[in-house]
Amino acid sequence: MDCPFAWPEMNEIHAYWLAKRGQRRMPSRQDIEPTEIPRLLRNVMLIDVLHDPARFRYRLIGTNVVDATGENRTGKCFDSVDFFAANPIVREQYAAAVATGEPVHSLEPFYRLDTRREYEVERLLLPLSSDGVTVDMILVYFHFKSGGFAAH
Repeated sequence: MDCPFAWPEMNEIHAYWLAKRGQRRMPSRQDIEPTEIPRLLRNVMLIDVLHDPARFRYRLIGTNVVDATGENRTGKCFDSVDFFAANPIVREQYAAAVATGEPVHSLEPFYRLDTRREYEVERLLLPLSSDGVTVDMILVYFHFKSGGFAAH
């Protein structure tokens, strides 16, 4: 299989998603076993996708992501987080993953809330579906390219 990303960890999580997907359009949350990707977990999030109206809610946030943002957003919806009002493109990227059922790779604006310290971050959105059709969760992986959380 080709390695579409510059970073080994991003290729690893993408390959994991592809393997769990098998012949289906996308894997389900039940297919994802955290013990199979332990070294990646600190840079992972799980985002619930709510429908009618469409909303996103933080379900699980890896320790590096919490530490880098300076807040634990677990249980919060995106519409209650100021970051998304200032960066609407990010919500649009999540919506694209939901609409297509395909991974979305991007650079993300990323900064620590209290200090405004900025990080260079690549993000990979990997959609999950309980019924194989409707995206109901997104597995997110962050690759920190700069700062204290960057892989060396």
